[in-house]
Amino acid sequence: MPSPLHLYPMVFACFLGGHLLILGAVTVLHRAFTGAAPRLRADARGLRYLLEFVGAEALMLTAALQLGVVRLAPFSAPRTLATLALGFVWWEFWFYFGHRLLHTRWLYPLHRPHHATPGVHPSLAFGALETVALSSGFYLPLALASHRFHAVSVETLALVFSLAYALNVVSHLDAARLAPRLAATPWRHLLGSPRRHAQHHAGRRGNYGLNSPWPDRLFGTALDAPGSVPR
Repeated sequence: MPSPLHLYPMVFACFLGGHLLILGAVTVLHRAFTGAAPRLRADARGLRYLLEFVGAEALMLTAALQLGVVRLAPFSAPRTLATLALGFVWWEFWFYFGHRLLHTRWLYPLHRPHHATPGVHPSLAFGALETVALSSGFYLPLALASHRFHAVSVETLALVFSLAYALNVVSHLDAARLAPRLAATPWRHLLGSPRRHAQHHAGRRGNYGLNSPWPDRLFGTALDAPGSVPR
């Protein structure tokens, strides 16, 4: 394992390059379907939050590897798929409760930049403390998978964080523009996530989940569920 002084810049560069590559690819696809790209421009405040977001993510993964919270093993496709599946379920509920707490009066100042920053794409606008609060949820399933099942490899980590960020980008797309083009395609079911999250970003209290509707439906905060009472 490289020293922290060498490992952190490597992890930071991988996160930054990976995030920008995924955002760029989704932007190109969005433009191909709609003729317009999602909101994406650079300003000083937005770039600061981008660096905080990527820097905090890189710091947590570096610390987890250095402290042995996550231990690397050879790649195994079945174990990686199991880790991704179980991790997704855990992450959806972790995100729901963490996101809902961030909308309380005491913690919303940490979350406000994500809703208010007019610069880079919303999927990159997170402060450092907010990133720690949400992204730390990855490490319990990763620690369990690496210590008990030897299921975490470099490839597994790349898939976990790449897929998580790709879903984050998709959830922040302008679904209204995509809907007419994708309504008759096999990907139409993906539209539910950005539509739900767009309602949340419009200022309505509810739809705290990111990808799956089930946490909101289970706890009565789904904005599109009959009889739900968002709070």
